[in-house]
Amino acid sequence: MYIGFLVCHHVEERYRPIVEDYASMIDKMFDDHTFDLVVYDAVGGELPARPDECDAYLISGSAASVYEPETWIRDLESFVSRVVEDAVPIVGICFGHQVLATALGGVVEYSERGWGGGVHSMRVAQRRRWMDPPLDEVALIMAHQDQVVALPDGATVLGSSAHCKNFLVEFTPTAIGIQGHPEFPVAFAALFYEDRREQIGESVDRALASLDTPTDARVVADWIYNVMAV
Repeated sequence: MYIGFLVCHHVEERYRPIVEDYASMIDKMFDDHTFDLVVYDAVGGELPARPDECDAYLISGSAASVYEPETWIRDLESFVSRVVEDAVPIVGICFGHQVLATALGGVVEYSERGWGGGVHSMRVAQRRRWMDPPLDEVALIMAHQDQVVALPDGATVLGSSAHCKNFLVEFTPTAIGIQGHPEFPVAFAALFYEDRREQIGESVDRALASLDTPTDARVVADWIYNVMAV
């Protein structure tokens, strides 16, 4: 299976002793699964020529906001809408989740709830067959200020947290978005938070303290793989 990884941000140099890049985080996240990862530099304007160029797609997180007037974001939305129209499996993580929403007619905004950082728990509201192994509650590392505030027509919320109503969304049966970061190592998240202490304030301390909480990242990785492997 060929998974096209649409990279929407590059890891800064100072983080590279922890993680080489986003592709290495994805490889580590899926270390129990076999596939070929085809990397596309979406933030640099590189996208597949056709939706069927790969068997499935995964959209990364980003420091950008989907509502920024950037050509590469509009081009990505256009490609994502074609992928969904052709029913090629696609999963979006954080920014990728939000791109799926806006590409299909939803709305993303800077959240009035403020910054979402640290480990948050999501309650599963509806189950799907790809949620194997099944969980009623999922804990994941978070790092976002924007949220999906209005879903496109036909989308279904599968899971919500106290901070993020549209945490896990089925946009179509083959297009899934999740706000959390199953790919983030704890050390990477900790440095990411510290770098934003001046911008975010005292909530950084709560986020850092929460990183001792076990997460369900490995289970969520299985779920994502199951969506893409249909």
